[in-house]
Amino acid sequence: MLGMIFAAFIVGLVVSMPPGPVVISTGQKAIAGGFWHAFTFNVGSLLADSVYALLVYFGLASVLADSPAFRLGLWVIGGGWLIYLGLDAIRSRLALPAAQGRAALETGWPNFRSGLLMTLFNPLVVVGWMAIAGNFFSAWNTQWPPLERVGLLALVVMLAGAMAWVLLVALVFSRARRYISPRLLRLVSVGSGVFLVVYGLSAWWSALGLITTGLR
Repeated sequence: MLGMIFAAFIVGLVVSMPPGPVVISTGQKAIAGGFWHAFTFNVGSLLADSVYALLVYFGLASVLADSPAFRLGLWVIGGGWLIYLGLDAIRSRLALPAAQGRAALETGWPNFRSGLLMTLFNPLVVVGWMAIAGNFFSAWNTQWPPLERVGLLALVVMLAGAMAWVLLVALVFSRARRYISPRLLRLVSVGSGVFLVVYGLSAWWSALGLITTGLR
């Protein structure tokens, strides 16, 4: 049982480690508003992760991923949301004190909603859970308790691993903000915004490719 729990926790870490939009936004929010600002963002992100993790567990994620309409919706909506967040981060560098003041006020629903939507409409999240978590369940170790009995526990542990990684990122950046100059803070804000815009445009490019091939 302990071996299964350890392996599931590592799977959650691996799913969250790639420096995608969620990790970039976590760092940006931790620097702008502190740890709890990033924490509420990641609670929303974790809820969306839970949706895809459950789809993988019940074998439905591959069905959705094979649907051109589903992929198109993810790319169009997710790309637009990432571009919006990226442009907002770039604009905030023009008035950093005001942006930090606004960040301090947005510790509840706005951050939760931002994390939820970013993860829910991020095609990379679907691919990550399918590739890593899906393989974990399909290659279930016979020395562990039966999948039917502890599969949901493994899923919860995976989500805990995913949350642990982004919270570590949030903690590191929230501590580092004390030693970062205002100029460097502006550069971080612009850099994270540019990355988010690039991710969003790449999603739109994928959507365009799907449309031009006739949604086959």
